[in-house]
Amino acid sequence: MQTQNLLVTGVSGHYGRLAATHLVESHPAGWRGTTTLIGTTRTPSQARDLARRGVDVRPADFDQPSGLNDAFAGADRLLLTSTAAEYAGARRVQQHRHAIAAARNAGVGHIVYASFMASADSPLAALAADHVATEQALRAAGIGHTVLRHAFYMEMVLATARRAIASGVLRTLNAHAGVAYVARADCALAGACALRADIGASGAFVDITGPQAVTPIMLARAIHACLGIEVKVDEVSEDVLRTGLVAGGLPDPVAGMLVYLERGMAQGAMQAVSADFRRLTGREPGGVEAFLMQHREALAPNH
Repeated sequence: MQTQNLLVTGVSGHYGRLAATHLVESHPAGWRGTTTLIGTTRTPSQARDLARRGVDVRPADFDQPSGLNDAFAGADRLLLTSTAAEYAGARRVQQHRHAIAAARNAGVGHIVYASFMASADSPLAALAADHVATEQALRAAGIGHTVLRHAFYMEMVLATARRAIASGVLRTLNAHAGVAYVARADCALAGACALRADIGASGAFVDITGPQAVTPIMLARAIHACLGIEVKVDEVSEDVLRTGLVAGGLPDPVAGMLVYLERGMAQGAMQAVSADFRRLTGREPGGVEAFLMQHREALAPNH
């Protein structure tokens, strides 16, 4: 049987580590024989646990393209993890372009890209811009690729729930606007599955969402079901929402970003629910109530 070398970038980060771990655990006998798993990171010392489990951990810095050809050498399929939000904008797009060029130079046959479920004409277009540019770079590179478009991570709900629990009020621009939140671990599982096997023609788009579009009203009910805490849902203006966030201790720029996200969600930018996760993984994505129960201790008052 022919050897297949799979590569996951960013294995010291949240998403990349989870994807690599899924792949390791799907091969309990170890990464020997027909499949090799490679992991790249700027900080290999933070991925020693993966190295002990048989992953070939290699240094790679997307800001240093001269070293990427060696980092990607021998890989047949590559899972490209988007770099950190702190690099958002021109720098992150350039980082991704460096990685795509190096993958092509190294003879990688297929790239799976962890993207974002919003397009250039979405109410969240500014947030999607880096991903749109990266998808364009993939098409221009002429390399086989699959794009996994993630809905908002369900981890976002934790901060929203904490603020609501602390104040007793869940403030929102639209109490009936749903968001198809999906847990980061589910996104990473989808990435691992897509990396292992061909899923349709090159250039395929796969929407990775949770099982339902969760409205603020539904979130308040889930908080009550999990913690027994009543939370009132209050529709407010953007100014009132921002003022409340700042009063709650958030820096004004962070509050402004959250209002921007809330505006996009209020306009339905994240409400679409897809069955692609189930088709890809053979499993159902986790729902919001189960997620809150999983994090119940961290959400409890006075924690």
